[in-house]
Formats: sequence, structure tokens, C-alpha cells
Amino acid sequence: MILLDLESGETWRVEPGATAVKGVGTMPPHWDELPAGTPFQVGKHKVTALPATTADQVATIRRKAQIILPKDASRILWELSPRPTDRILESGIGSGAMTIPLLAAVPQGKVVAVELRSDFGEWARNNVPSDMVERLEIHLGDLTKGLPPTVSGPFDAVLLDQPEPWLALPFLAAHLSAGARVCCYCPQVGQMEAAARTMTGLGFHGVRALELIERAWEIKERGARPSFDGLGHTGFLIFGRWPGSG
Repeated sequence: MILLDLESGETWRVEPGATAVKGVGTMPPHWDELPAGTPFQVGKHKVTALPATTADQVATIRRKAQIILPKDASRILWELSPRPTDRILESGIGSGAMTIPLLAAVPQGKVVAVELRSDFGEWARNNVPSDMVERLEIHLGDLTKGLPPTVSGPFDAVLLDQPEPWLALPFLAAHLSAGARVCCYCPQVGQMEAAARTMTGLGFHGVRALELIERAWEIKERGARPSFDGLGHTGFLIFGRWPGSG
């Protein structure tokens, strides 16, 4: 659930049954039994508890590594098009910001993450909501050397957010289902080129590379204008589809 400050608009993620929220105050008894939208007091804050959206869950995670921002995450979800029962391979779990929407998209499926660092793996696991964590597997390994022996396919979608994803791609083909969608997330031009060329060389279809630019608008009483501060380059997105081993 999300605790919303009705005056400032600040939000905090809170699990049902919690007795306190760090930096906010002590929760009143049975607060989680109140109808959604009911105001109550926590410390100095007038708040209400609302069902958490995926955006709420990601916005309130504790960050240990740089995350994929919503402007890129939404396009990744669109292109990977996860179905409810899909198995998704994610390499480079970081703080878990992309893991949460992937898990939300496969309520009867699974996300299998391969991570180089055990501390990132545990950090991300603790950020994933408790009702999703049973559908998350985290394995230590380096996909540029192949899938860890504890990981097996087939996978219906893949997200590679890691250094040198083009070195991992050749190990994936044998573990992809026909029609599997793959995304590489790369911050630099050279990485984008290497990933796109490798995907094409391996036989992926519809290989495309793009970046997204976001500009907010300010709506005021006498009109609207674009914000001076746009959100520019964050990373390149490279997409391709595996046609099958045949």
C-alpha cells in the first residue's frame, strides 16, 4: 500500500499491518482495515492509505544502483509485451526498479534475474513487494560467460541491462522460445552499435535501436508552456525478436 500525505503529496510504501513508518510516525491501530481514502493522522502528517500502483512501488524503492527511468521502462514493457504466464530473464537487477513492473506483468509467470553482485541481488529482493517476491528468482552469475548452471529456459522475453550485452547474446539463443522478445539497454553509442549488430548477426528479426526524450509541460492559470528542463538521453534501447531455432 501507499501512504499519501494529503498536504504535501509525499508518499511512502507501507506493508499491511505495519506499526510505524520510518521518518513519519507511528501508525494507528487497525489502520489497514479502514476503507481506502480514509484520512488519519500519523505523527504530524495527515495521510490516507491507497492501493499501490506499479509506479508507486518503483518510486518508493531504496536505490543502491542507477535505475531504468519510467520513460524507458514503459517502452521496454511495450516492446517485450509480457503475457501473464511468461518467463522473463533479466540480467543486471540493480535496485529492482525494472523487476517490479516485469513481475506485475506476469502474475502467473516468473522473472529470473542473473546478477554479478550478491549485495545488489539481496537489495533488489528486499525492494520487491512481498506479494511478488515468490515469483522472483535471483542467481549469481555472468551472462557473458553463459547461463549459470542453476538457470534454465526457455524464456519468452529478455532484458539485458549490463555491461557488454553483445557478449551475452550468443549464449541466449538456445534458451529462447520462438518469438521471444529481447531488449538491450545501453548508455553509450558504441555499446548500442555492438548490441544491434550482434543481434542482427545472430539472426534476430526486426532489430531496432532508439532513444526517448521526455518533456513535461507546466499548466498554470493563464496558460501552459513546456518545462525548461527536459529529460534527455538516459540510454539506448535495442530491440529484436528471436524467430526460433529453425
